[in-house]
Amino acid sequence: MLLGVVASAGPVAGHGGDGLSQPVLETMSPVVPGITVEVAYSANYQFLVSNTTTQAVTFLADTGEPFLRVGPDGVEGNFASPTFFASNVPNGRDTFPPQAKAGPDVPPIWRKLARQPNWGWYDHRLHPTEQYLPADVQKATQPVVLGRWKVPLRVGDQPGELSGRFEYRPPTGSFGMVQKSSTTPATGVRVEVASGRVVPAIFVENRSPDPVVVLGKDGEPFARIGPAITEVNLRSPTWAEIQQASGKDPSDEADAKAEPKWDKVSDGPTWTWLEFRAAAPKTDPPATVIAQGKAVTVKNWSIPYLVGDHRQAIEGITEFLPLAAMRARAETNPANPGDGDGSDLPLYLGAGLAAAILGTGIWLVTSKTRRTV
Repeated sequence: MLLGVVASAGPVAGHGGDGLSQPVLETMSPVVPGITVEVAYSANYQFLVSNTTTQAVTFLADTGEPFLRVGPDGVEGNFASPTFFASNVPNGRDTFPPQAKAGPDVPPIWRKLARQPNWGWYDHRLHPTEQYLPADVQKATQPVVLGRWKVPLRVGDQPGELSGRFEYRPPTGSFGMVQKSSTTPATGVRVEVASGRVVPAIFVENRSPDPVVVLGKDGEPFARIGPAITEVNLRSPTWAEIQQASGKDPSDEADAKAEPKWDKVSDGPTWTWLEFRAAAPKTDPPATVIAQGKAVTVKNWSIPYLVGDHRQAIEGITEFLPLAAMRARAETNPANPGDGDGSDLPLYLGAGLAAAILGTGIWLVTSKTRRTV
């Protein structure tokens, strides 16, 4: 039997945090076709799980209680588990609702999170506590194993676990996002993409007579911006992902096929959100790309939206710039290394970080501190 595990190679140093201590997924047991697991980076390292089998896969806290299950009926969270609440916050949390009690003997309070059988969460076992990198590790040109992690689970009634390692990886470059579509696509409408080292933000201002309806990753209405107020669809899986990245528990059951449930988020015609569809890839560029030392497009993305009945899209690319190219551009024009439009700024902020990493004598790994209960 083959397990559908995608063991992510982990992002380059240009992703968030320090970029130096990266969790790598190695194995899952038992092996079950139809269950796929990834380690990815968004606001922090997280698991992404999809389960198309007839059995639920249940993930357990270190304190023994189940906190999340994904199966044929969708996704459910245990609202009696502190680990569940911590899993919705990129950095973990220190306070919990009164009903949240850790331990295998605490009766679960299962609540539906999503109708589709896939989910992502910030498992803080992927976020090691601070540690110093020895000098020999810093000088390494290949990945170095720093430690190990594991997450217990059950597939049906059969116990198992996810397991993997933490790696130090020398910085290789940085990512950035560049908007290619118009910033003024319609009269009264302005759209701008703010590049990020992992996830960009998108700003929309709508002073036209018609609402701007942004579509989510599954084609569902996700946000309705202007002209008077801005609303989000609480049932949109895209909105659930954004809520988690901002440290909030999911407010409604995510269901891309359900009728929208609109909720006001702003009294005005402007709104900004994190757009994960334009995020940097989950894995490093191939070694051959890094070795070329040139900027390369690693992703093309398109975010569809409607202005009234007219369909348009926010379009752009995600670029990878190796360290050699970053240094060359910085040396050519250190005062303003970009081409004048500001699109290269995040790349050069990444270059400054990489230079600091390469130049320091002792580097503190400041991965997100593990705080769960």
